[in-house]
Amino acid sequence: MIKATIVLLAAHVIIPLLKRRSAAERHAVWTAVLATAALLPLLTWLLPSWEPGWAQRAAESWPAFESRSAGDNAGDIVVRATGVESGDWSIGSVLPWFWIAGSVLLCAAFSRQALRLRRLTASGETAPARHRAIASRVAESLSLPTPSLICSDRVRIPLAWGIRRARILLPAASHDWPDERLWAVCAHEMAHITRGDWIAHLAAEFLCRIFWFNPLFWMARTRMGRESERAADDIVIGLGARGTDYASHLIAIVRAAQTDDGFAATVAIARRSGLEHRIAALVNGLANRARLSRAGAAAILASACIVAAPLAALGARVRSTIEIQTSNLPPIDALDVRVAAGDDSEPVRDIRPLEPLAGDIAPSVAEYTTPPLYSDEARVRGIEGVVLVRAHIDASGRVNEARVTRALGFGLDQNALVALRQWRFRAGTRNTTPVPMDVDIEIGFTLRNESINAQIANDMVSLVGPGVTPPQAVRVVNPHWPHGSLTGTVVLDVVLLEDGTPRIVRILRSLRTDLDDIAVEAFAQWRFSPAQKDGRAIKVRMNAAVRFHG
Repeated sequence: MIKATIVLLAAHVIIPLLKRRSAAERHAVWTAVLATAALLPLLTWLLPSWEPGWAQRAAESWPAFESRSAGDNAGDIVVRATGVESGDWSIGSVLPWFWIAGSVLLCAAFSRQALRLRRLTASGETAPARHRAIASRVAESLSLPTPSLICSDRVRIPLAWGIRRARILLPAASHDWPDERLWAVCAHEMAHITRGDWIAHLAAEFLCRIFWFNPLFWMARTRMGRESERAADDIVIGLGARGTDYASHLIAIVRAAQTDDGFAATVAIARRSGLEHRIAALVNGLANRARLSRAGAAAILASACIVAAPLAALGARVRSTIEIQTSNLPPIDALDVRVAAGDDSEPVRDIRPLEPLAGDIAPSVAEYTTPPLYSDEARVRGIEGVVLVRAHIDASGRVNEARVTRALGFGLDQNALVALRQWRFRAGTRNTTPVPMDVDIEIGFTLRNESINAQIANDMVSLVGPGVTPPQAVRVVNPHWPHGSLTGTVVLDVVLLEDGTPRIVRILRSLRTDLDDIAVEAFAQWRFSPAQKDGRAIKVRMNAAVRFHG
């Protein structure tokens, strides 16, 4: 909803500045703004993510928990919450239901008004011949079929709705109106019909009831309704009405009505809201009363698409961050989530012994404890393929040594090693006896499985929420790195376990293979006091930005 709020705020600032444009054009812009704001959540879900550097930096600039780490040479530690852990009860778990309940109640009230309007129409009587004759002349001048005119003593102001089978509901007092007022009323209501305002009005009312908690939607609907009335007034003036005479008819209808009938499912000629501005516009001889052209409609639609598409795709991952001035990781123990072998996200393409003998059976993966995950750069570039790793698997199924022999680059090689070291293997056998083996393992990366693997990684941790005590570094290890090497930053995706031990999930931003390895090994030697929530140690998801200064 943040993106929708930004769009609506910008519209409330910009559209009032378009005073030289006609009311019809401003109404079209408000309609496009409401549609864009409502569709942004859906478009965000459908469109591929676009994460520019400036957006990432902005996301990382939000306030964070900070604590000074132990040690003279330690860097500052910053932990940013990525979400709220759901407990037995929390406000976050209730809010969606509160939203849905509010929408249901408001939509029910809206439906009740529509049913009431239907009953009024059914109980009304057909308008006199004089009314129908005047309405027929107006419809002919607007190239419309004559709508049904109904009179009722239960309404105070004229109302209109519908498209092909349009209807106009007139108060019983209209029997005493002069022909000029009847003509003005019919012209105004049929102007709404020819413009299709009823559809836009219904859509706006529905969106306001879906996003009822956001006052900007209601404000935009009100502004759109006012421009709709002015645009209809402009059409009446274009048909030959004098502005001052037409304004006097509006004032007389409002005075006689005393109250607004309040049917949200209709468009009405004389609601009290915004009447003063309408009168001022009617007597302004220099006002722009142009209708919306096809070119103008196309320009507004194109502008909405230009704004909506990149804004919907724009994103930045709000990650926890630990900044270290130095900076690698020995083989990682298993985390708490297991991925069964044979799953659609199975990453191993093949395992081949280097020097097979008769009766040898190659090792196999028993559990994919952590999937191989994409780095940011590899995902943005759309890199897919296979990383070939040469590994030594001992007789107990543990990986003792592993190195990449065929690389993809962009951090995928290191991520393949990070995942491989956490898997559980069935040892290779020779004549049914477990034996150590040197094998080549093909680890595949496909964007098709990237979202599945990312969700698995997210499920590994309990998210930070209210009442959390941030972790603090209690042991800092600052190993040396090659002097005169490349300057830059390696960003690690880290899970801090309940005992304060960091576990690397993947490399998010790669610098160079040797520096990536140093960063992983160094950070694995850090130890933290565990993050706690409600007195219970929890796992935390965060980033470690390891900076090399050359």
